[in-house]
Amino acid sequence: QWSSDPRGTSWHPISSAGLDQPEPIKEPGLGAGNIAACLDLIDAIENDRLPLCNVYEGRTTVEMITAVFESQRTGGPVPFPLKNRQNPLEML
Repeated sequence: QWSSDPRGTSWHPISSAGLDQPEPIKEPGLGAGNIAACLDLIDAIENDRLPLCNVYEGRTTVEMITAVFESQRTGGPVPFPLKNRQNPLEML
């Protein structure tokens, strides 16, 4: 559930084996990043804090990636934050 429950029920762990089951995957490989992100998000909700990669970090990441495309489009360095707020891929 995604909202607080007035009946006082608590969170239940969910693993790849199901509800309240221990995690059978011992070495998740590339999925470890997803697990870490989910655990951080749950901790952020429970402790009323921003996740480690929050909306502000995400915005900066998108702007940095967009700057790479804008630089390629214009043929040189671009200011940061970007002055052009249009999608550079749509301007090619």
